[in-house]
Amino acid sequence: MRIRVSVPEEQVSPSVVNAALEAVTRLDEQLIRGGKSPTASELIASGAIWKPEPPGDECFDHGGTIATRGWGDCDDWAPLAAAEHRVKGTDPGATAIVIPSGPSTYHALVQRSDGTLEDPSLAAGMKPLGSSRVSRVSGSEQDGIYIQACDPHDPSRIYEGSLLPTTSPMSLHCGPQFAVRKATNGCFEGRCDVPMSGSIMAPVRTARVSGAAMPYSLAHQAYAPHPGLAVAHAVNGAIETANACGFADEADYVKLHALQGCLQGVDPRDVYVGLAQVCGPQMARDAVIGAHRIASRWVKRHHRRRHVRGVAHAAVAPSW
Repeated sequence: MRIRVSVPEEQVSPSVVNAALEAVTRLDEQLIRGGKSPTASELIASGAIWKPEPPGDECFDHGGTIATRGWGDCDDWAPLAAAEHRVKGTDPGATAIVIPSGPSTYHALVQRSDGTLEDPSLAAGMKPLGSSRVSRVSGSEQDGIYIQACDPHDPSRIYEGSLLPTTSPMSLHCGPQFAVRKATNGCFEGRCDVPMSGSIMAPVRTARVSGAAMPYSLAHQAYAPHPGLAVAHAVNGAIETANACGFADEADYVKLHALQGCLQGVDPRDVYVGLAQVCGPQMARDAVIGAHRIASRWVKRHHRRRHVRGVAHAAVAPSW
């Protein structure tokens, strides 16, 4: 028996598609338990591959169909992989869901009980979804950068591929970068870019320079009625992201904390003392000198004269 479900284009949404994927997942569970369908890992080991369906209606096929023809689309692999987790007991709460992969398209994968995502289509040979706005240094697909980002206003929505927000670097410097500009409604927009430690180098081309390369960075933006507050909030966001992901180099991480303190009006000598206990005097001194020079643009002028003595002449200013 073949069941057809017609969904108007304007009604296609994750909640609707996920319900259909759950139906296929339960069918795959039943087939695997009855010995009528291999698991996803068994099919991949036997040579079954990911392959997109021909244009037209979307068919969510079960594992037996994949085994017969030797290939499956993402909406076939995800339910089968989720069913395998349930049957084997590795994750009874695994579910097949979709995430946006384009303006009007979705990609199916497995969401584990702890919230992590697994993509069985990748294991079956699908190339990683990537943004056409992100360049690669070499021709190897292994060199691509693959990031998924949650919408802060709607955690159920995940951006990736061509939908992933990207921006150009502010300069050719490889350390943390900061900027502020006037936005609408009298507010200011602050930005803090932090290089990703261990990232591959991406080619960068400007009007004056070609052939340069920089690591990928995560850009953090914030809005506030004062330029100093806007930058401070962006820096706070960068620190929180670095704490959660561990992507920042130690020296960059120390610089962020030094700037955070200086932007809040803390005496640079106090910032230095606190950081020196964690990272050592040399790294703390370099970070505080650079942080004070940046913060002095946005904090009140009396901070600049009162705080700089005692630290500013202790070492040559670092290249932030």
